Amino acid sequence: MMKIIFSLILIAAINIFSQSERFTRNLENGYAWVRLEDPVLNFSTSKETYLSSILQRYRLTQEKYPEISHLGCKNEIDKIYQTDESDKMLMSNIISEMDKFYNEEENMIIPIIFVYCYTIKKIAGLSEADLNDYKKAVLEFSEE
Repeated sequence: MMKIIFSLILIAAINIFSQSERFTRNLENGYAWVRLEDPVLNFSTSKETYLSSILQRYRLTQEKYPEISHLGCKNEIDKIYQTDESDKMLMSNIISEMDKFYNEEENMIIPIIFVYCYTIKKIAGLSEADLNDYKKAVLEFSEE
């Protein structure tokens, strides 16, 4: 009987302290993104408001993630605004592109902020080769 109780406590402790699949290196990833549209779960936000909030935090930190600053997209955002193509940055377009990106199972571990940057880089007109290099870099970051 004590072994059963100990086993149950051990299983509960493992489940409580394990990192959720919705995080990669403490950043929410594709699993979190997909769950935002799950009608069974009681989230108080949609993809639009969620993305707006993380982008606000992203702006406030001025992309100051020391270990990943090379994965940002500030230059591409500036380029889009300078060429007066900001109409391409509609939230609905960005969300649609991000949904397409997360349709591939291997991409699910990539944090949302990098998929946002991938989408911005795509809108800014980066070549397929450059987009593939960026995707490779964020996958490597995510798998570490």
